[in-house]
Amino acid sequence: MTLRDTRPHPEMVPGVGIGPWVVRERHDRGSFGLIFRVERAGHPEAGSFALKLALHPDDPRFVREVDLLQRVVHPSVPRFEDRGWWTGEEGLLFPYVVMEWVEGVLLYDWARERPRTSAEVLQLLAQLAEALAVAHAADGLHRDVKGNNVLVTVEGRAVLLDWGCGTYAGAKELTDSVLPPGTSSYRTPEAHRWVWAHRKTGEPYEAGPPDDIYALGVAAYRMCTRMYPPVPEEVSGPQRRVLPPGDLATVSKGLERLVLSALSEERHSRPPAQALAVGFLEAAGDKDASKPIVPTTSAAKTERASKPGPPPEFVIPWWLSASVAAMVGGLVVFAAFKLTSPPQPDPSYFVVEQQRQSPSPEIPDAGVADEVLSSAHDVGRVVMPSYVLGAKMPNTPLPGQRKPPCEPRLQRVINGGCWVPIGTAKPPCGPTAVDYEGGCYMPVYDAPRQPTSGEP
Repeated sequence: MTLRDTRPHPEMVPGVGIGPWVVRERHDRGSFGLIFRVERAGHPEAGSFALKLALHPDDPRFVREVDLLQRVVHPSVPRFEDRGWWTGEEGLLFPYVVMEWVEGVLLYDWARERPRTSAEVLQLLAQLAEALAVAHAADGLHRDVKGNNVLVTVEGRAVLLDWGCGTYAGAKELTDSVLPPGTSSYRTPEAHRWVWAHRKTGEPYEAGPPDDIYALGVAAYRMCTRMYPPVPEEVSGPQRRVLPPGDLATVSKGLERLVLSALSEERHSRPPAQALAVGFLEAAGDKDASKPIVPTTSAAKTERASKPGPPPEFVIPWWLSASVAAMVGGLVVFAAFKLTSPPQPDPSYFVVEQQRQSPSPEIPDAGVADEVLSSAHDVGRVVMPSYVLGAKMPNTPLPGQRKPPCEPRLQRVINGGCWVPIGTAKPPCGPTAVDYEGGCYMPVYDAPRQPTSGEP
């Protein structure tokens, strides 16, 4: 699919109308949309709403997001209000979607405001799990569950934002990358392994409910420990060791058990969303859940923090017990806006996620996720996303890549583009390179021109 890079009219200022909506302020900017706080024309008493206006005319992503929002009705999902088309310059039509305006703080900011108890965290996680359960029951997926896509209101309601990455059964696929939309830090072990196993063919990975569950587990782990779990390995070797949250912070036993179950290495060992929500609520009533979560650094200063352990023993998942199975009934178990830099704790006692040469673990690595203002650039900076781990050499130059003549002493012409070898490195070549003829190469880009005008 090819989209014309045509932006909305630059005079989108407070007071301008978009259909029956009046712009009050520009709130944010994503990769594919501008976010405005709007009011219904003639009815300011109705309050504020969020309007997302496409940057590209006729963008089909907005149609899919609307369909998904109408399918997933839950207090932890922004309420759908309206959809329409705005006529821009040259008569081009830009789709927009209007939804509930949510006032709140980002999930990890909420967790850092003050020491939260395990019960508070469990109750919040239960809301998010219930929202995912509704989506999965409707054959839908979010596909980019992460801390920066969750707002927590003053009343304690958790709202999962950015359903533009999502999909549902029968929806048209809009990307042709190996991995669907998402963020590397929250991707499942099987997704990482798939990229490596299919690096030559480029066969696409099909996400499912266990991918959403794992991502929720990553968010829960970071809320408890201030850390991301170690990145899964793409190739065979010693299995990674995920330290129990209780080794890093004073979490309740129930919270630790549920987080680790969501982070299970095997997708079929992760509980379905509804069972996880029930488990979260039950664990919130445990006696030890009333204690605040604080770091326990001395407990983590062991060899366990740096050395992988043996593969975990197989046990029957807790959620497959008869009691939980009865509660979830006929649930289908397995169906197919501002960024903040994470804190940098002492690496001597925390398992620190490898940053993979990206500005933040919260930045999407593939697909159509919305990036907020702090990640937007006036100059188009081309970055090789981390989903091309060990991918085959593309048949044509990448967007913005330098073409011949190339620097003969340092660069090599391959398939019409300039590539630079990474010394004597051998595949797997990591997140920003591709493997070719037994070596590792990175694309060469010319320095971007300075912008001559501001963004809309």
